[in-house]
Amino acid sequence: MSVEKGVDGSILIGTDKMAHIKSWEWSPAGDALETTCFGEKDRTSVPGLRSHAVTFAGDLESTGVAQKALLDNFKSTAENTAATVILLTNSTTGSKKGWTGSGPITGLAIGNAAEGLVAFSGTIQISGGMSTYTTST
Repeated sequence: MSVEKGVDGSILIGTDKMAHIKSWEWSPAGDALETTCFGEKDRTSVPGLRSHAVTFAGDLESTGVAQKALLDNFKSTAENTAATVILLTNSTTGSKKGWTGSGPITGLAIGNAAEGLVAFSGTIQISGGMSTYTTST
């Protein structure tokens, strides 16, 4: 069994690796639709729609291609366009594996602390679900 180390992970926006990202998280969720009728003693439910959100956090690198693309997209006066994200659990050597999806950027945050680096984080609401991503190199 091969265990993936977090240090080998990365996040790509399109084909550009996002620099200085320290963590990412894919959070799939599913609705439960209640089907309980009058007179029943216990609740019953059926599966509903699923949703997928990707969050990431790290240090601001405003000249980095991927972070700059997200910032420019979100700050633009034009309509927010979908960002394609690739989440990799292994990006150092050999095949790269993870998940991919796309959707609108629903939030970005930039924070500053006197004793630290400028922080950068964001959320992308995935549209249509995530799929497996694998390369051979």
